[in-house]
Amino acid sequence: MEELHSVVYAKPMEEMKVYVSFENGVSGLFDCSYLVKDPYWEKLKSPAFFRQVRAECGTLCWPEDIDIPPESVWEDVSRQQNA
Repeated sequence: MEELHSVVYAKPMEEMKVYVSFENGVSGLFDCSYLVKDPYWEKLKSPAFFRQVRAECGTLCWPEDIDIPPESVWEDVSRQQNA
């Protein structure tokens, strides 16, 4: 079973990316741009809303109970680390 890693820091960046750090020291950019194709994530298109991202409960969260599963964030960032 793969270990679950927690997001402990989140900073919004340009082009719908979020700089994240995990509890184990790994950090990188998570690209949210692919998410907005789904109506659930449409609010992220608003720059003002997108900038409200925060690390909470181990993952990326926005107001109105919008969050991203931590394993999705980890998969994207760790793939970049191994590229």
